Amino acid sequence: MKFYNQTAWTSTTGKLSGGGRHVAALVFLLLAAVAPAATFNVRVGGDAPAFDPSLLTIQPGDTVTWTWASTFYHSVTSGKPGIADGLFDAGIHRSPFTFSYTFPNAGTFDYYCIPHLNMGMTGRIIVGSGTSTSASQPLNISTRMRVETGDNVLIGGFIVTGTQPKKVIVRAVGPSLQVNGVPVPGRLANPTLELYGPSGLITSNDNWQDAPNKQETIDSTIPPTDPLESAIVATLPANGTGIGYTAIVRGAGGGTGVGSMEVYDLDPAANSKLANISSRGFVQTQDNVMIGGFILGKNTGSAKVIVRAIGPSLPVAGKLADPTIELFNSNGQLVRGNDNWKDTQEAEIQATGIPPTNDMESAIVATLPQGSYTAIVAGKGGTTGVGLVEVYQLP
Repeated sequence: MKFYNQTAWTSTTGKLSGGGRHVAALVFLLLAAVAPAATFNVRVGGDAPAFDPSLLTIQPGDTVTWTWASTFYHSVTSGKPGIADGLFDAGIHRSPFTFSYTFPNAGTFDYYCIPHLNMGMTGRIIVGSGTSTSASQPLNISTRMRVETGDNVLIGGFIVTGTQPKKVIVRAVGPSLQVNGVPVPGRLANPTLELYGPSGLITSNDNWQDAPNKQETIDSTIPPTDPLESAIVATLPANGTGIGYTAIVRGAGGGTGVGSMEVYDLDPAANSKLANISSRGFVQTQDNVMIGGFILGKNTGSAKVIVRAIGPSLPVAGKLADPTIELFNSNGQLVRGNDNWKDTQEAEIQATGIPPTNDMESAIVATLPQGSYTAIVAGKGGTTGVGLVEVYQLP
């Protein structure tokens, strides 16, 4: 099953079109296999007041273990935000502390952090019915970078494959961006969001609370935490070969600043998946490089991926001449880095069948356990330009 020849960026609109070689994708294949009851790990706090991952799909009999990763106080309390239902409550603690709960029955179980409820620190566990399955699943995909104007806005693309529609929430975040509780300097003050499909614009949003389906955003349990941020909840058609969608983040009134585009799968149990995910934008320096995040969800084994940083081969003006890439795990440890792809792992990258087409572009092949990862794309020697970050899961 291959996706990397299905879509390509056009240089003017950033929309997805059929055919082509310059594909921007974070590809995840859901590998089904019978498995015994399993334990899944969720990080509590850390770099931000959030559960990581905030959405899990498991099966009856599976256990979730929450591990506190912050000196700030957090709780794991079951129920709709602010309304505890008594199913489980870890109490309020800070690191080091762990809490586990085994889910015996199918259903959807929401939970939240009491001290950080007003900052949107919520989570959801979806417990399916039947036999447990193993899957690498994109539970949360995000890209953070400086959003400029014109062609240098933040553009994200993804493909939905399968036989059933896929419900997603796409968010454009700016005012609430922070690292370790400290607001990110130069945040995008008022992000806007547009969602495109094969026939053009599906819908758009400026301030999420103004959306006609505002309640759906609230019910997702992960609404933006600032009223000036944007969100779109949509149920998107799928087919076996894939339908492409594009999300564009801009600043209202031509504003610029650091912003984040995020895609969450709200219905992982559906017979469809986010097969590809991508981001393109203007890569700058220091804190304004391109930062792509992805989570490999339920997986009893490991996922082999290739991560690519593309620049010189892009059919656009002002492209990044010599991109570099670094891949980090959730503990901030460097998994691997690369400048020019032929300098390291050349044979392994060639064997994937999708090496970069320019020697100055970068690539990493790695086998990863479930968890969250960050890919950072920068220009060698502090150079700037338009670049892409890509991840493909390999067979």
